[in-house]
Amino acid sequence: MSEQEIRSPRWGGTTKLIIGLTTVTLIGLTVWRFQIVIAPLVTAVVIAYFLNPFITFLSARLRWPRTAVVAIIYLSLLLALIALVAGLGLVVVNQISNLNLNIQQIVESLPGRIDALLHSNLSLWGYTLDLSQLDLTPLYDQIISTSRVVLSQAGTTVARAASSTAEFFGWALFVLVISFYITKDIARFGVAIDRYAADPGYQYDVSRLTGEFSQIWNAFLRGQAILGLTIAIINWIGLTILGVRYAFGLALLAGLLEFIPIVGPLLAGGVGTAVALFQDGNWLHLTPWVYAAIVALFFLAVQQVENNFLVPRIIGRHLNLHPIFIMVGAIIGATMAGVLGLLLAAPVVATLRMLGRYAWRKMMDLPPFPDPDPGAVPHPPSPVKWPDVKAWLRRVQRKKK
Repeated sequence: MSEQEIRSPRWGGTTKLIIGLTTVTLIGLTVWRFQIVIAPLVTAVVIAYFLNPFITFLSARLRWPRTAVVAIIYLSLLLALIALVAGLGLVVVNQISNLNLNIQQIVESLPGRIDALLHSNLSLWGYTLDLSQLDLTPLYDQIISTSRVVLSQAGTTVARAASSTAEFFGWALFVLVISFYITKDIARFGVAIDRYAADPGYQYDVSRLTGEFSQIWNAFLRGQAILGLTIAIINWIGLTILGVRYAFGLALLAGLLEFIPIVGPLLAGGVGTAVALFQDGNWLHLTPWVYAAIVALFFLAVQQVENNFLVPRIIGRHLNLHPIFIMVGAIIGATMAGVLGLLLAAPVVATLRMLGRYAWRKMMDLPPFPDPDPGAVPHPPSPVKWPDVKAWLRRVQRKKK
């Protein structure tokens, strides 16, 4: 027994089990207690994941230190956030001021409007109704009391809106700071993971798992961004040709909704069809129902092109999840983490499936990775052995002798 083992004896199976269960319990309690921080942390990781290739490219291209490039990028994002806060602040103040003036005008003119209504005649399809014969005093009192309640709560609503806006930008600043440190030191995380996987066998397992993890999230995040941009361009061109109003806004909405699995494209198609149905006229001179049906068929055709052509080539087969698992994962993700859980449901389910398959095969004493390593270099083929013509001629000459 070595001197180090004498000073620090190895843990037994029971000790490891107790420590493992205690650690898992503490982590679970911490996540449950501070679950409000999970969504901002995940958002920071996603931003860092998106920006990492761009920052690596700029650092190599400009030959600048990575920290300097990261600082410049995030300083630009911070300035953009400040400009957004200032711009939205001016707009919100202007809108609230106008809303306040409109409410005051409505309240001041409300008694006169009701009095004029009570002493007027209403003509409908040839019949004249004398409203002055009706006792509408209870209705008048109800309208006045309701208006007062609404006005009394208007200040509270505005205060809540202002508080929510300040909270949002506070979390946005927190996300930028956390994402800055993750992006700056992202290369060290891989080294730390390899350092903890001391056993050579587990080093290979960790390498395979991190490789598959990167494939899943690369396929979803970057692939989904490219897919959303492609769908937005296709919808913009198609809706513009069909003459649908707000074609650019509808196309942008369709591109953003691509991040919501299954339901997103259906929502985009429903909104676009509704806009086509209620717009005034179209250059095809079709009835509203026929025109809306054509727009709906266009969205359906785009969906088919996306599922059968774009998704296999842009995202690939790394997710390869059944729609049932995606829908259930989306519901669970929305329940646990709101909109962020809904958006990231598909890659999270794919990651859990990957880890579950690995754990199951390890417990069953099966090879943990039945598929060949996609990153492994294939063995070169054996060289072709051509016949030795000279040796054959020498053998023939010896036989003749």
